[in-house]
Amino acid sequence: MKQSDIFTLVLIAGIGTLASFFVCNMIFSDPNEASVTFKTVSSVIEPDLVSPNAEIFNSTAINPTIEVYVGDCVDADRNGILDKNELAACGRVDAPEVSSETPQEELEKLRDGDEYCITISVSEEEKKTLCDDEKVKYIDGLLGGGEPNEEQQPNEG
Repeated sequence: MKQSDIFTLVLIAGIGTLASFFVCNMIFSDPNEASVTFKTVSSVIEPDLVSPNAEIFNSTAINPTIEVYVGDCVDADRNGILDKNELAACGRVDAPEVSSETPQEELEKLRDGDEYCITISVSEEEKKTLCDDEKVKYIDGLLGGGEPNEEQQPNEG
């Protein structure tokens, strides 16, 4: 290599180093001028224990955060919790029994309440569970005249 080639290489390396120094300073700026803002906690954390929400925390489960279904219970609405209707459908909880002797206030409460199913006696030995629209029609028949008419009578089978 000639002496002029070495001088050219040193000149190009020096210009490249200066250029990268200024570009890096523009990108990263001065670290002494950098500032960071933090949010402070606005509420005080209290040491008192609060019982967990029953909708989220299943206290009877092995892993209490996961609902486990054993048997023929089906989570129809797929919300992770078996409600009264789903429990009644798989036989774990009995739906309230309704007849013509049931008080009017209780019938209205069952019709408008969160109970999805009711149980009625079809015969002395046979009982049937009615849910949703069938339940409302049957209770309306009881409230309207004491006994549901043929149209409101539940289908057998």
